[in-house]
Amino acid sequence: MPNGPANVAEYGTVKDSVESRALYKMDAFHHIKKGVKYPAVISIGGRHDPRVMSWQPAKFAAKLQYATASDKPVFLYIKYNSGHFIQDESVTVKHNANIFSFALWQTGHPGFQVKK
Repeated sequence: MPNGPANVAEYGTVKDSVESRALYKMDAFHHIKKGVKYPAVISIGGRHDPRVMSWQPAKFAAKLQYATASDKPVFLYIKYNSGHFIQDESVTVKHNANIFSFALWQTGHPGFQVKK
């Protein structure tokens, strides 16, 4: 990935066995287990993000949707008009409103529940 080599100093490399094991331990994707009741998740990516490619949160969300035993939603939210938190202020406000609305919905806030 474009930003991969710049991360080696901070996170480690798969070319070193000790660092590779540490990378595995911090990798949420590889620790998803089938049949676990996972909470609601919104997996977020930016279409123009050179640091976290948009396929990564998509792959994470897909695996979590397949594996979870709960009835909680697993959503993928790709910000098509931004990258790694670099965007116009009005776009940031919109994205944050979506994220907070999701959190308020899932934590049971009465103003954010689906009306029947």
